[in-house]
Amino acid sequence: MWQWRGQTLLASDIDRKTCVKYLDRFLMFYVKTAEPLTRTATWLNKLEGGLDYLKSVVVDDVLGMNEQFEREMQYIVETYQCEWKSVVENDELSGQYRHFVNATEPDPTLAFLPERGQKRPVDW
Repeated sequence: MWQWRGQTLLASDIDRKTCVKYLDRFLMFYVKTAEPLTRTATWLNKLEGGLDYLKSVVVDDVLGMNEQFEREMQYIVETYQCEWKSVVENDELSGQYRHFVNATEPDPTLAFLPERGQKRPVDW
């Protein structure tokens, strides 16, 4: 491992493509092994073998799974869809959202003002 300003690095002196590849592998390994809602730092602190083991998985492919990790990450990248953007751009979906579940008309007490090309509620 290489130390830089007190931080331990997984790798150094690598090009952008390799960096992204390592990040993808790291994230997929984390997704597959961490308990739900566990932060990456907590997961890494509990990982048996620590950073040395993580490096052997991500960089050295000790588990022989890096090709699978990369395929799965590529699938996620290709199929990613922002749920909020999808609703905003789809009239049918956005029509499902209203101020009150039991009323079809908007709330007359809400007022908006423009800010940076968007609207936001006025301050209380």
